Amino acid sequence: MLVLRMGLLYRATRGLLRVFLRAYFREIEVRGLEHLDAAGPRVLVANHHNSMIDPLLLVASVERPLAFIAKAPLFRIPGFGAALRALGCVPAHRSQDPGYAKEKNQDLYEQAGARLAQGLALAMFPEGKSHSDPGLAEFKHGASRIAFEAEAKAGGVRIQLAGLHFERTRGFRGRVLVQFAPAIELAPWRERYAADPRAAVAALTEEMHARLSGVILSAGDAEVLRLADLLERMERLQDPDLGEVFDRKKKILETYAELRKTAPDDVADLRESLREYRETLRLLGVRDEQVAHDYKAGRVIGYTLRNTVLLALALPFVAAALVAHFPPYLLSWASTRLFGRLPDRSATAGFVAALLAFPAWWAALAWGGWRAAGLPGMVAVLALLPPVGLLALVSMDRWHRVLRESRALWAAVALPAARVRLRRMRRAIVVQALRLAERTA
Repeated sequence: MLVLRMGLLYRATRGLLRVFLRAYFREIEVRGLEHLDAAGPRVLVANHHNSMIDPLLLVASVERPLAFIAKAPLFRIPGFGAALRALGCVPAHRSQDPGYAKEKNQDLYEQAGARLAQGLALAMFPEGKSHSDPGLAEFKHGASRIAFEAEAKAGGVRIQLAGLHFERTRGFRGRVLVQFAPAIELAPWRERYAADPRAAVAALTEEMHARLSGVILSAGDAEVLRLADLLERMERLQDPDLGEVFDRKKKILETYAELRKTAPDDVADLRESLREYRETLRLLGVRDEQVAHDYKAGRVIGYTLRNTVLLALALPFVAAALVAHFPPYLLSWASTRLFGRLPDRSATAGFVAALLAFPAWWAALAWGGWRAAGLPGMVAVLALLPPVGLLALVSMDRWHRVLRESRALWAAVALPAARVRLRRMRRAIVVQALRLAERTA
């Protein structure tokens, strides 16, 4: 009965989430789906850098239903807790939660085992918290214990690994890569678990941590991650997809970690050069790819005229689209800004605000259409709002790029000396990086 209920409710929930997530993020790329199984007891583990956005992305990316292990306080939220239970989620009591007692989690293991015995897929975040650190936190042992107990009772359990990578920004109109790694089969671990359960749980937890580290970006600190991002863009010959960008950054970070041991002084020099270059870009309001472009007079004039014409033609439609959706956009933006000091929660705040505000606003506009012109007016409003909203999103992305390019054009024309200096700095850094990379070849 649980499987049937989850099937009907889950499909409807997943469909709506896919629509809203595709609108909220500019691009969502999923790779490694060949590693996922369509059936059988599975434990899906993922990194946790973006609060409630992370489970929503997993739901949208995986075809089979996922029953989440979620922190117990979420189940006490009116309405939301009931929805979690209806979707088969299981509460987990953490030591930092009020009223925590170790015995409370006995029910967690029983419910989780029951879900797996039914052939369902359990999803959980073994770090036990959402965070913004550039890497994985220490794993809790719960995922390993649940998987081992289910394997001992029924067999066939596999642990599937999912890495979530947010490119450029975690929030509105950002880009996300969801990638799945090969699963860990528990059958070869059965004898080890039978002989020494505690040691086997610890070893499996360590194995999961190592495997999951392979599908995320890890760095010593946030600055290293930002500088790796800058270096990857400097070495880019074309605009690759998100998976290729991730692989290039992963290689840069691995090379950096190796060279810190063998050539620490040279690595420190490169890091300082990148830091200076990045700060100069920030002060001038330009991006690295704009420094590499050759802004000739003809290109500048052509770009300006082309986009001026486009703006003039599209402005009335774009203005109408933005006005029609301004209140929910404003609420989502304000929610994101309110939680701006908590990077792992700001996107969730903005997304949840949008998830609630847009349907409510559309309902209000449909009611206004009904009051003004009856049923035809309401139908017309409901038919126009989704494409108008899409037009607003596409237009905002477009004009964001135009404004960004305009700043670069201004810098190229008005500050030629600064541009010459930036290009000189850029060439020197690329040469430094290539010479260092040759030492690891």
